Amino acid sequence: MVAVTHLLAPAAMPHSPDSLSVFSYNVLLPNSVDAWWTYKMYSPPLSESDRHVGDWEYRRKLIEQRVCHVDADVVCFQEVSPTSFESDFSFMSELGYDGVELFRKGRFRPATFWKTNKYKLAVPAAHK
Repeated sequence: MVAVTHLLAPAAMPHSPDSLSVFSYNVLLPNSVDAWWTYKMYSPPLSESDRHVGDWEYRRKLIEQRVCHVDADVVCFQEVSPTSFESDFSFMSELGYDGVELFRKGRFRPATFWKTNKYKLAVPAAHK
């Protein structure tokens, strides 16, 4: 088993036919709908010229690039938004993943995606 503790630059996960690679990422509650959380995460506050880095579209492109480069079998996201999950992560299907948002309670939710050419969902997600 190969463990990668932190990827400092875009890099692919090592693959072998009998392995499973997993990539986990906190997306800081995508803000394509209301943006209430994102700007609280920047301290000191972003300057006017840097405010674009907190926008979901900018962050979405960076996440998409990272997922594409890492090319993991399974991708787990934390803090997805229930109000915009489908649109926020539509790029995942373009990269060959299918996925589900988990736990139908609260504003911050996890989601799991898997490569459709290698895996399929065996049973529906159990929402507690």
